[in-house]
Amino acid sequence: MTKDHDDSADSDSDGTDSDGTDSDATDDDAAEDAEARDSEDADAEDAEATEDAGGTDLDVDDLDSREWRDQGPYDVTEVDLEAEAETGPRIDLGSMIITGLEGAELRLQVADETQQIVSAMLISKDSALELGAFAAPRSGGLWSELREELIEAAGAAGGSAAVVEGPFGVELRRLLPVQTPDGEQGYQPSRMWVAEGPRWLLRGIVYGQAALVDGLESPVAELLDCFRSTVVRRGDEARAPGDLLPLTLPRTESVQQPGDEGSGEVEGAG
Repeated sequence: MTKDHDDSADSDSDGTDSDGTDSDATDDDAAEDAEARDSEDADAEDAEATEDAGGTDLDVDDLDSREWRDQGPYDVTEVDLEAEAETGPRIDLGSMIITGLEGAELRLQVADETQQIVSAMLISKDSALELGAFAAPRSGGLWSELREELIEAAGAAGGSAAVVEGPFGVELRRLLPVQTPDGEQGYQPSRMWVAEGPRWLLRGIVYGQAALVDGLESPVAELLDCFRSTVVRRGDEARAPGDLLPLTLPRTESVQQPGDEGSGEVEGAG
């Protein structure tokens, strides 16, 4: 799976093979039927999300003003990295320290032009969580600015977007046009979580089955735990708001997942 990235917080992947699984090449009809059902489910979820956003008078200013990080994500100054994480092994990627999921696959997305790692994706069964960290102003408020741009961009691309109340305040749900592996036009649903900490913003984009669930139950729960347990190491460098916080390759042993003999995979993004 390859995706285009800009090193800014208002850009994200829109070409992810979100379910993380391969179709059965010996049963094309069944695969097409399943894809059709997924598309119908995505359309229904998007309609419900749009109705919720427009019909409940969501007070985004109130949600933006609250503190949502009491259970994570955390700043590096707020945790003891020597202590074991409760939910899994820690993977040190430089500006982000993530907690792996048992049996999940880690993919690092690399921009072809700069050869810089721009995001980390954990793929678990038929769902995925893409994580990226960005510089933010000390006063906060970057998310409220960026989501307006993302909503406009979704509409300009022929997709749709809606805001709902999520586990970190305002959650953005989108349907973006993509080309399916067989060359057909389709739409990819996603949920976007954003948490703002001391001079940083952590973005998590949920794909696959977890993006179709209207709530926080499984399979969303596992990805939510991963997002909450992420630790951001911003550094003291001066950076413009929205600039990507650089990621680094982890040590081989830190990528190893319980029950998984493989290691993380690095992918091009261009």
